This record gives sequence, structure tokens and C-alpha cells, in this order.
Amino acid sequence: MPSYLTIFSATLPIFLIIAIGFFFNRRGWLNEETEVGVMKLGLNLLVPCLILNLIPGNPALEKLSSAGWAIGLGFVLIVLGFGVAWVVARLSGLHRGEGLRTFTISTGIQNYGYLPLPILVELFPDNPGPAGLVFVHGVGVELAMWTIGLAILTKKSGLRSLVNGPFLAVVGSLILNFTGGHHYIPGIVTTITEMLGRCAIPMAIFMIGATMSKFFTKGILEDALRVAFASSFARIVLLAALMLVVAKYAPIGDDLKRLLVVQAAMPAAVYPIVLSRLFGGQPEVAIKVVLATSFVSLITSPLVIAWGLTWLGV
Repeated sequence: MPSYLTIFSATLPIFLIIAIGFFFNRRGWLNEETEVGVMKLGLNLLVPCLILNLIPGNPALEKLSSAGWAIGLGFVLIVLGFGVAWVVARLSGLHRGEGLRTFTISTGIQNYGYLPLPILVELFPDNPGPAGLVFVHGVGVELAMWTIGLAILTKKSGLRSLVNGPFLAVVGSLILNFTGGHHYIPGIVTTITEMLGRCAIPMAIFMIGATMSKFFTKGILEDALRVAFASSFARIVLLAALMLVVAKYAPIGDDLKRLLVVQAAMPAAVYPIVLSRLFGGQPEVAIKVVLATSFVSLITSPLVIAWGLTWLGV
């Protein structure tokens, strides 16, 4: 099994790229127009191209049930994550009006796409299975985020926002995969999507840092210790343990188990910062959650991954 040092070496560059994005934004080298343009480029072109290279023909998706389990667990684990996060928030003394709902959705969702993907590629370079499941699993996560998560924040749902470039790419890729249509894609198309897809991960990780910096405002450290401890305990300890137990005992394939182990080690997702700003939450709480869990997971994620892979025997 990969050693702590091997996994740490795989995760450290990702966090350094996040730091570079944070620094660039703080220096004012990214204006609003540039940020929006880069995000649209990634959402509508680069990430769909990456998905079209990862899913069709992937050995982990030979059976329809594999996709079903990946999507289903993505949804269920996030909903359970909301429940755990809410309980921890209440026990830590957070109430409505103090960031309870924002804490719940921020802590309940791990960074499920752009952080685990390069780690999986690095850890399993000869096995495309786990990486190919990332965005399929992400469909379930986003379904939970735009329904249950948004309902927690606003008492509404936003299913319409689920239909975006990556979602359509996943659906199209799964159709190509299970019908065998990917065998008839011209080689030049595959080459183009592969070249564009390679740009998606570093650009997305860079923009995670820029987004964190964008909302890092004065007074962000107020009450930070309580939020940091509660979110780290919920995300890094309780929810990681929950995901590992599910990975151990659920009747799923080894590639999905490997994906869940890496997912268990991830910090809180960045997008709830944007959600809380758009839908009346408290972005400063989401920022505290993301910063705290990201910092802690830099140390803990190699431990969780190394121990989890050993425990599961994958």
C-alpha cells in the first residue's frame, strides 16, 4: 500500500496550487471578468472534455450497477453528512442566525471533484477506474447539494442548476459507455478532448484558491477557533469514519472503495462559500470551515488514505 510520504507527495502540490491561486487573487492579479471567464471556460469546455476522456470505456463502469452505486452513495453520504454536521454545530453552540445552516452545508460536503481526482491519478497510475468514477459519484453529490443542501439554506431546491456542462457530459459519457458508442469516436476528437481535459484539473485547483481568497474578508477570524474545531471534528473525523465504514461493508467494487477512501480524506468543498453568498447564508462561516479543514487535511489526508486503503485491502 502507498506510504504516508507517497500520499503526502501526491497531495502537497495540490494544496500549493491552491495557495498560488489564493496569492494571485490577493495581489489583485485576477479581476472579476477574468475569474468569471475562467470559470465558464472550465465549466462549459475543459471539465466536460476531461469527463469524456475518463468515463467512456472505463473498466470500473462496465456494469450499470457501478454507476448506480457511485451516484447513490454520492447522494446518501452527503445527506448523512448534513445530519452529522448539524448535530456537531448544535453541540458546539451554533444557532440560527449565527451560521448554523451555512456550517451544516459547508461541513457536510467534501471537496469531491478537483482535489481527489489528481490524487487518484497519482496513486493508481495504471488503473483508470477510480478516477473515472469521480464525476459519476459527483452527480449524486450535486443532486444532494442542490436539493437537500439548498433546502437547508433557503427552504427551496435548485435542481435547474444541476443541468450544467459536467452533468451533461457525465450523462453523454455514460450513454457512450454502455452502448459501446465510444468505439466509434474519431481519433482526432479523442485527441482534442484529451488535450483540453488536461487543462481542467490545474485550472480548477488554482481557481479554488482564488475563490477562497475572494471571500477572505476582514473579521473572518472572529469566532474562528470554535468553527474550526467543530468543522474539523465533523469533517475529518466523524464523516471520514462514516465513509470508510460504508466503503468497507457496502457491496461495491474495489475501484469505488478506493474512490471513497480518498473522498473520506478530503476537506470541505469550496462551492458552499458561493452558495451561502448567493442564497442568504453567511459566507464567512463557510470560509472558516474550508480554511480549517483544508489546513488540517493537509496533514491528515495521507494518514486517512494510507490507513483506509490498508483496512479495506484495496
